[in-house]
Amino acid sequence: MNYNFIAPYYHSLSKFIFLNRQHQAHFLILKHLKKGDKILWVGGGAGKFIPELEKLNLNLEIDYIDFSSRMIDLAKKERTLKLKINFIVADIFDFETDKKYDVVISSFLFDHFDQDKAEKLFLQLNEYMKSKGIWFYIDFNQNQEDWQRIVTNLMFVFFRVVINLEINQLPKMRDFFESYFEIVEQKFFFKKYIESIVYKKI
Repeated sequence: MNYNFIAPYYHSLSKFIFLNRQHQAHFLILKHLKKGDKILWVGGGAGKFIPELEKLNLNLEIDYIDFSSRMIDLAKKERTLKLKINFIVADIFDFETDKKYDVVISSFLFDHFDQDKAEKLFLQLNEYMKSKGIWFYIDFNQNQEDWQRIVTNLMFVFFRVVINLEINQLPKMRDFFESYFEIVEQKFFFKKYIESIVYKKI
């Protein structure tokens, strides 16, 4: 998979199709962040939400990972005077660290992988979290109405062509998450097509 070709247009495309709801879905996390939190942000893309974290003035430390070098280049252009951000171009499966994070943010991440890879990635990221850490999960709701399934299938076709996406259905993550985490807060967007969930590690 490679987002480099579509990176300059991705945010505008998302804003047009989902009426900016993908971006708005991120705001739920803001009130759950604390001063000095160490954050692992996976799949942040072009970094359009970075300015909202900057406004908090919480001296956050962020390891920001995306496998698209062009997405990272775009994210670096966001103003970050009050944030300490380490931008990393990497396949998340190859990422290794001894750090323990207060917060993990996964932004439309798991919808790129089949069930086995998604569960493997979940376990990997879970290992990097502190006890009682927060996981902010943003993705497409798995319980979809007919029109939403049609849109999802069209997205699979589009991204299969553009980034060589290999899956044809969303992984089922809800039950897997709830074996390790409890839901602190949840909110839906775009007629419940997009979900934001703040999980706390049990």
